[in-house]
Amino acid sequence: MNYRALFIDVDKRSSWVKEYTVPEVMGAIDLGIEIHLRELKTYNQHPYSPLNALVIGRGILAGTKLYGIHRLVTVFRSPLTRGLHVASMGGAAYQFKLKVDALVIVGSSEVPLVIKVYDEGDGVSRVEFIEISDRELEEIWRSYGGFKGVYALQKYLSEKYKDFYSKYDGRSILVGPASKYTNIGALFSITLHRGEMELGSEDLAARGGPGSVLYRAHHIAAIIYGGLYDVSRDRPLQLSESKWIMDWFIKNVGTSYPMEVIKAGVKYRYDDKLKSGGTFGSNYPHLKTATPMFNFNNIYLSVELREKLHGLIMKHMWEPFNKEAIETKSWKVCGEPCPIACKKVRKGKYKSDYEPYEGLGPFIGIFDLHEIERVVELADSYGFDAIELGHLIGFVFEALERGLLKQDEVGLSSKPLFNPNEYKVEYSKHNADLAIELIESLAWGKQPLARLIGERGLRSSAKILDILYKERVEALGVKFEDLVVYAPFGEEGHITPNYYWTPGLIAPLAITGRYWTLYASVFLPPEEYAKKSFERALWEYFDDNIGSCRFHRGWIEARLPKILNELMGVSNIVDILKKRYKDIVDYQEKAKAQPVFWDSKKTIDIAATAAREFEAKEWAAKFSRDKLSAAIEWWNKFYEKLNELIKA
Repeated sequence: MNYRALFIDVDKRSSWVKEYTVPEVMGAIDLGIEIHLRELKTYNQHPYSPLNALVIGRGILAGTKLYGIHRLVTVFRSPLTRGLHVASMGGAAYQFKLKVDALVIVGSSEVPLVIKVYDEGDGVSRVEFIEISDRELEEIWRSYGGFKGVYALQKYLSEKYKDFYSKYDGRSILVGPASKYTNIGALFSITLHRGEMELGSEDLAARGGPGSVLYRAHHIAAIIYGGLYDVSRDRPLQLSESKWIMDWFIKNVGTSYPMEVIKAGVKYRYDDKLKSGGTFGSNYPHLKTATPMFNFNNIYLSVELREKLHGLIMKHMWEPFNKEAIETKSWKVCGEPCPIACKKVRKGKYKSDYEPYEGLGPFIGIFDLHEIERVVELADSYGFDAIELGHLIGFVFEALERGLLKQDEVGLSSKPLFNPNEYKVEYSKHNADLAIELIESLAWGKQPLARLIGERGLRSSAKILDILYKERVEALGVKFEDLVVYAPFGEEGHITPNYYWTPGLIAPLAITGRYWTLYASVFLPPEEYAKKSFERALWEYFDDNIGSCRFHRGWIEARLPKILNELMGVSNIVDILKKRYKDIVDYQEKAKAQPVFWDSKKTIDIAATAAREFEAKEWAAKFSRDKLSAAIEWWNKFYEKLNELIKA
């Protein structure tokens, strides 16, 4: 069995297939490492170079009857971190009915393209290159068929290629204007039925700017794909038989396969203890006062004030969510059959997940569910990474609150109401209106300062703003970068953390901005934290590489290695994972995108306050005596231990 990649050169309008052996390549990340590190050596290239291959692929078990195994994973050199990065989207591999396992996009087209990839059932991948003018593309993004952005583009494609979607059970990967005008553009995909969108089942591969790479490096607006090929022909026969899978679980686990899956994913389906489910329904009761709010300024607030603010979340966000999504049982899947049904949908179309609703909600001073949905809908429509976008808006809002910026300098009609000590839930609409104004400016690159931040990223633009507004910085005694939390890489790279108050998401790891770490609400000695984070990173790599949904990780990590060994002779999984992680570290060093010490005061404060909040008494005392020295000591010891583990 081989892993097959379809290379598509959009400059030469050509394509070819290359095969890789298993287990050397078992998924898109393995393939991405081979291409970026060894074949194209993209660490020598600019992130928007035509040679920055965008790898989009599935794992070697896609096409079987296993649940949660049909994610499409992307690998690329990130314009944000400047290093190798990974992003993924749920269910999109289920309709990837081609004999090839991955697409590898190289070259750059002079005009925007829609690429069509399909298989007539004979195992031959056919590629068509369809040109679309810049003007027409922007007109579609602005409005088409009652939609904006990526939804409008999908509506346009659904009408134009209706026969294709019907014949080949097609699906699309799209970008929006965020990919043209910023470096935080996402790849968007939604479940289609004969080309018609199933709202609420969409997903985005967003972290690190893969959409920006697809458009700005390769000039591709959309990839539509489908086929008649039976992928199960290339997989172990047993995994295409429900009986074999059921018998295996009864024999090896002692329970039925569906029950094992549901048990492992109870948080994402429905937790009877909470009477809620999904990431939104589960995270807020669990995080409580550790929920990030007001651009992470909650770390400086009293417990009493945080409890008051969290009460607003529970009353004005969590309770309406339960009423509209949980009680109605409006639950959907990402596009593949799955008993977890993690997508909790309100009002027939609003997929409500924790990360986007948190980042574009309490994090930027919006505590009303229905005001947040307006912001999230626009962010998704324009194809933004909602996590990075939330940090960006929070940064601007705090800079306005502190007087580092003025509203006219960022093109806003007024200042946000961003003081947590005086906050009222009624302020949500005001802040949502301003967030929408800022998103419009970012998406279309129409305001100079917003365009600077969108194109250069928070770390670089903050340092530029320090120079542009030097007098204000000196007068106020605070730098722009001290308002932001991020993990820095090399001289210019960075990525902001997911919305958890934990040092695990800013620790010096090869890839952050994802869950390749220990992200629990704990503070541990650096050597122990590094060990646990490295272990977690290896298994998260396994999940992503095999194309599995991490909501299934509870059973996948426990069972799949044994199944792979029995059916395909793949053994020593941990050794394979260590080798691959070492490859990523090698790439980051060659790209000069290795982790560097925190250069933001608030990032240091995340670690210092976490030590206090999570009762790590020894380290809390160290931070209390000398915050900077303690931060340097913790960071260095973590990084030294990580490198020791990688080399072992």
